[in-house]
Amino acid sequence: MRQRRHALSGALYDVRDDGNVDVTSREGVTGTFTPDGEWISGDLRHADPHLCGWLAGPQLPARLAVLPRFRSTEAASDVSTDLEDAR
Repeated sequence: MRQRRHALSGALYDVRDDGNVDVTSREGVTGTFTPDGEWISGDLRHADPHLCGWLAGPQLPARLAVLPRFRSTEAASDVSTDLEDAR
């Protein structure tokens, strides 16, 4: 499970198994939000949409997610070439 505390508000953002985000304020008020930061349920009605997306949104475009991991011995030019080809 991915969890982060918001640097300014102190709210805890916790990604659920269904891809939505549970947010708990410092005061203990909770709410559930989509990865876009839209309210689904709960007493807490506002969340940082950027943090919701950063935690629960797609981390990489699908075409980049399939790139192989590179060993540190491989040349950086090989990596940038592969990234260009993936576009």
